[in-house]
Amino acid sequence: MIFNEPAYLALLAVVVAVFRFIPDQAKPWLLSGTGLAFYWYFSPAFVGILLAELVLVYVLGAVVRRRGDATTLAFAAGLVVTIGLLAFYKYGGLLARTATDVGMVGLPTFEDLCLPLAISFFTFEFVHYLVDARKGTLPSHGAADFLAFALFAPTLVAGPIKRFQGFMVQARSARANAEDIRAGTTRILVGLLKKVVIADTLTLWIEVLGSPDAIAGATRFELIVALIAYSWRIYLDFSGYSDIAIGSARLFGIRVPENFSWPYLATNIAEFWRRWHISLMSWIRDYVYIPLGGSRCGTARQMLNLMAAFAVSGIWHGAAWNFLGWGLYHGSLVATHRLWTLHVKPRIHLPTPNHPAARLALRYTGLAASGLLTFALVTLGWGLFAMPYSRFLTLLTMLIWWET
Repeated sequence: MIFNEPAYLALLAVVVAVFRFIPDQAKPWLLSGTGLAFYWYFSPAFVGILLAELVLVYVLGAVVRRRGDATTLAFAAGLVVTIGLLAFYKYGGLLARTATDVGMVGLPTFEDLCLPLAISFFTFEFVHYLVDARKGTLPSHGAADFLAFALFAPTLVAGPIKRFQGFMVQARSARANAEDIRAGTTRILVGLLKKVVIADTLTLWIEVLGSPDAIAGATRFELIVALIAYSWRIYLDFSGYSDIAIGSARLFGIRVPENFSWPYLATNIAEFWRRWHISLMSWIRDYVYIPLGGSRCGTARQMLNLMAAFAVSGIWHGAAWNFLGWGLYHGSLVATHRLWTLHVKPRIHLPTPNHPAARLALRYTGLAASGLLTFALVTLGWGLFAMPYSRFLTLLTMLIWWET
């Protein structure tokens, strides 16, 4: 974990102190220089690629903003390069292995290809920058503003995925007060507690999911406990990262988007996705789902749009087909919930008790049941997220097989 290494914490403390006393016009340069040093320290092999992509996106973005004859070409080139690099480094090996598996020959294996640190996160931020430049919604800015946005160390490697418009205003004149320091420090400590103390401890409970043989030799109770432990581990691990990033930004007086809002308290799957990885899902909504037509079209098209959006969410998380399957699984759950809400639930009219206490008890019982069902469906999905299809099928078999 990068965020709990002494190098990161020491660099953060020094830069926060310097940031407080330098002139406003120098603050974006300090943030970008610090982010570059941070990236170089943890991933020196890919600094050149990151810098080249930064320069290209900024230059092409400037061409797009000028609204000249080259606008469309510059916009298309920017998307092709940013998404193409992500596809090459992250998915090249997967596509090559898949092609080999289905009988295609002569393709490179990409076995020795390393993944540039944080490429998934900064690619999505670059796509946002280019799309909003095309829309004309970016404020006037210079290279320092863009570099500070792209290289902001706390969010560079693990999000949250931020937006240029809100970040730029803060980076130019941010100044932390006592409340920012208190809140930021507390948030970092909470994040470390979640990640290092609780999430890493839960790893001991999920070893049974590590192989088909271990799954086949486990009891149903052990598998259920392991799945629940994994469900909490992935939440505490990722939300812990987000807490540290958000807290680190707060020390500068900068607020970045929240990423989690008690997702396991959700009472339906749509609400879960409004609470889980919020910055990613808002990005997918704005740059995938709505451009595809969103909810402005017929029911069948809405369902396809949802499936496409969740497919992007799934494959974004990892270069394996089980991640795509996990995304489609959740897409089908959200689509089913949408159909239920729009077309089935309004037609159901159940009698309600006359007594207020009985109505209240019925309401909270229903919410509790919905919450438990949502958690169960999400937790089962984490099995698909964590393992290849073959192992997941073994898990499903062990969970539903009733011995006689």
